[in-house]
Amino acid sequence: MDLFLYILFSAVYIMVIHFAMAIRKQFDLFQVISAFVLGGIIGAAMESYEMGFVAGVVLSLLIW
Repeated sequence: MDLFLYILFSAVYIMVIHFAMAIRKQFDLFQVISAFVLGGIIGAAMESYEMGFVAGVVLSLLIW
């Protein structure tokens, strides 16, 4: 997975979760985007954007 696919998958995941949770008003978009930016940094440091995506998903679920 390269950076473009990471950004694409992250954007799709954020949009799906945002639309699913917007009804309950318990979803802070800025914090989830920050979690995926941190996941991207982790993925770049480990040279594995798959691991960064997993880290972003886990962090977003922990924040939620």
